[in-house]
Amino acid sequence: MLLTDRPVRTSLDEGPPTPAAQRGALGLPGRLLALILLCLLPVVAAETYTNIDLRAQRRTELGDLARRQAELVDHDMGSLIGNTEHLLRLAGLSPNVRALDPACGGDLARLQAELPEYRFVAVLDAARRIVCSSLPDVPALGAGTVPAWTDGWETAVPAAEGGAVVGDFAVLPGVGPVLPIARALHSPNGAGGTIVAALDLHWLSAHLATLWHGRTPLSPRSSVIVTDMAGVVLARYPDGDAWIGRALPPAVRPMIQGSKPGVGFLELGGTNHLVAYEPVGVSPVGIAALIVAGGVDVTPGLGATGLREILLVAGASLLAIALTVIAGRRFFVRPIDRLLQAAQRWRDGDLTARAELGEKGSEFGRLAASFNEMAQALQVRDAELRMQADMLEAQVEARTRDLSETNNRLQVEIAEREKTEAALLQAQKLQAVGQLAGGIAHDFNNMLATILGSLELMERRLQRASAGQDTEETERLRGLIERATDAVQRGAQLTARLLAFSRRQLLMARPTDLNRLIGDLVTLAASTLGRRVRVRTDLAADLWPALADPAQVEAAILNLCLNARDAMPDGGELTIATGRERVPERSADGLAAGDYVRVSVRDTGCGMPPDVLARAFEPFFTTKGPSGTGLGLSQVYGLARQSDGTVRISSTPGEGTEVVLLLPRARDAAESADRPRDRAAASPPMPRLAVLVVDDDAAVRHVAVEMLVALGCEVMQAGGAEEALHLLDTTEGIGLLLIDYVMPGMNGLDLAREVRRRGIGIPMVLETGYAELGEGAEADASLLEAVLHKPFTIRELQSMLLRVHGARVAQGNVVPLRGAMHG
Repeated sequence: MLLTDRPVRTSLDEGPPTPAAQRGALGLPGRLLALILLCLLPVVAAETYTNIDLRAQRRTELGDLARRQAELVDHDMGSLIGNTEHLLRLAGLSPNVRALDPACGGDLARLQAELPEYRFVAVLDAARRIVCSSLPDVPALGAGTVPAWTDGWETAVPAAEGGAVVGDFAVLPGVGPVLPIARALHSPNGAGGTIVAALDLHWLSAHLATLWHGRTPLSPRSSVIVTDMAGVVLARYPDGDAWIGRALPPAVRPMIQGSKPGVGFLELGGTNHLVAYEPVGVSPVGIAALIVAGGVDVTPGLGATGLREILLVAGASLLAIALTVIAGRRFFVRPIDRLLQAAQRWRDGDLTARAELGEKGSEFGRLAASFNEMAQALQVRDAELRMQADMLEAQVEARTRDLSETNNRLQVEIAEREKTEAALLQAQKLQAVGQLAGGIAHDFNNMLATILGSLELMERRLQRASAGQDTEETERLRGLIERATDAVQRGAQLTARLLAFSRRQLLMARPTDLNRLIGDLVTLAASTLGRRVRVRTDLAADLWPALADPAQVEAAILNLCLNARDAMPDGGELTIATGRERVPERSADGLAAGDYVRVSVRDTGCGMPPDVLARAFEPFFTTKGPSGTGLGLSQVYGLARQSDGTVRISSTPGEGTEVVLLLPRARDAAESADRPRDRAAASPPMPRLAVLVVDDDAAVRHVAVEMLVALGCEVMQAGGAEEALHLLDTTEGIGLLLIDYVMPGMNGLDLAREVRRRGIGIPMVLETGYAELGEGAEADASLLEAVLHKPFTIRELQSMLLRVHGARVAQGNVVPLRGAMHG
């Protein structure tokens, strides 16, 4: 009951007080005191309730804030472990690492040099022995070492199924404190292994310092700690380097070894500590994150404010009891409700809520302002945490993108390397086949030379024996000889193609106008290609002269035209084009940088499938059946490579094929393409020469001797260079030296050089089964009058003798005749 409910009477109204009135007057202070106490009781109760509620809210808010900070540190560590796992996966793609090759240390050293957060990267085999590392000079990481810090990995790493396994804290001599992180490695041969990256714990402490720089701590003694599952400190901020390797207090260890995050209050060293933790059982497994705040005051300023409020209410009650209820409702209940409403919204996570200030300058107004400032600070910190989380996410995304780009570049380099290796393997394969083919062709030509010479001698003797009286038996023998001679000629053509593929044919390279050569060729080959094939030319007007043998180039282009004709049985269009091409650097097929003349032959035929295209240049590979030799494209390939050029082929089934021939550019102007006329009719009669035949093959030498004798020459023979030099020194009157190129010891060119060195000026002719004359052959060509290719006919031998004799007569040097030899 309020005092204002009763009228107040004075002595002027009622006179002197009665005893009852006096007794009532005597009890008034007690009633007033009781009334004041009753009025103060709700206020005190409300203040007490507010303090308790604010204490609980403050405790909850601080715990939530600390737990969010612990989650942030744990998320950062998870990102770091994830980045490390991605790094180990990429490093495991290296061929040397996958093969457990000890040479992989160079790859790991280059990788670790770009990542300062790791002290070393190492590869271990299935027995946990170190295969290679980025720090091979450190004894603890030497090859063959079994590190103690890998105990238990033989089961833990495979159980991770390709994921990262966080090891235990370790201190290595020459390396320092590290945290090893491992991942399983599967080599191509099936032998398992492990790849390890050691996180530098000094770097991790510095990373925590960078992450936490500028943050307002929960208390002056707040700290951020990262530990392993044994409770050993891996990193700390502040004073990280001093705490690395120290163990947590026993009261804290049960927190980090659980499976759920939480917040707790512990008394450590006589001081109350707030501990927020993310245990080792939460991802990333094996690492715990803690936020420790010592001496946290969960009720800052609340006690003094409550006391002031109580005193203020007591004084106000003494002055105006009547205003207690109004003032209590207006100045206490309503502000408290507003604060509670704001606090409830803050507790629910709405940090944008603000408490109404009410009367400016009042205690509740200041309290509301303080809470508003706290909410603002919490909102700013929450925004900072979100911004830092976004920054971390952006950094992880950028790092992931960089790693992805690096991986893409590695894939491109691997693809280019595989392409280059395939081209090199094909070139080596063709080179090996070419060397084999060239050797076979040389030996085969020697046998063909013996057979062809013997057949021609038999034919001449048969003519003399019949003396113009041809009988049926004579004709039959002459037919047999002609068929055998034709077979030898076909064999000679086959070996010529083999020599072309093996690049052992004799090329008379000179500046050549390919436009003129192709123009003449198209005119001559029109009837050969048939009416169904339309020939079109696209010749560049500014074409460079090519440095090549025009006869061999003409044969190669004709070969390509015939192949194109066979690919178009129902007719089609054949296009021959020329152009200029500049190669800036050495290509994958071995073509050197420089200027080249391009000749392309394109048809609209059936094309080639990929398996046929891959074998197109292989000798004896043909799709034409028994009618094909399989040496057409091989001959073109050999000509291009021997001319320091190349040949490329592309084909699409059903659309056609294009073959591109690249020949080096000649720096001099092209010579005339006119073919020399046959001047045999104007040649002098066959001279009687004195000839010395030098050949280590007795069969070939005897046939050559018989052919020269049949031509009326006086002949001497030698089985080698030494014997030939002896005959030249002891015999006079030798007018011609016929030398085989390939001989044991001193070959034909060596013998020619020695003859000239001794001052002997007789003409010399070289006979060879192939024309790979070795280095310096162009300079030595001036020593020779001519070159005879095996197998040669008696007519070719006679024509050569006439040319040599005619050239000597024209120069005024008469070749000694038969009968002039003596010694």
